[in-house]
Amino acid sequence: MSTTYQARPLTHHTADMTFPLVQMMQTGLTVERWREFVAEFCADRGNSVIGAGCDDILWQRPRGIIVIANERGYIHGLFSYQVRDDIAEGLVLHVDNIMAVEIVSRPYVLDAMRNAMNRLGREHHCAAVHVSVGEMEERLRDYFSGAGFVPRKIRYCAPAAQQ
Repeated sequence: MSTTYQARPLTHHTADMTFPLVQMMQTGLTVERWREFVAEFCADRGNSVIGAGCDDILWQRPRGIIVIANERGYIHGLFSYQVRDDIAEGLVLHVDNIMAVEIVSRPYVLDAMRNAMNRLGREHHCAAVHVSVGEMEERLRDYFSGAGFVPRKIRYCAPAAQQ
């Protein structure tokens, strides 16, 4: 069953087809804000290898959004990512904005996401993958913990100071 879910990079041309999932998970987000986010995250940065296939070029982007779709093309999950240089670890794949809807009791969508994260890590020669999940997202924490991820760094958040 897990092979029926495929990961593929999102482009700004296909952003609208993911909005129903995004809206279900982030109820206050407008379609305009989603389009802005996708346009920024999926902008071509010019780091592609000449002669590579279209799909391969999209996987080479240093930041983007990966969607998980079933064999009929219905979107069941997505995450954003960015490759950054860490002073201690070297290149690190940072994963955020994880949204997944499992319609069965097995984590097929999350497995496809993890496989996509592994591919991105290999493509970008990353030393580690850092996954950010919300403190209230117990299902995601349990999944990634079971997949061998361990808490490494804690991120503290505060509103930006307004002038």
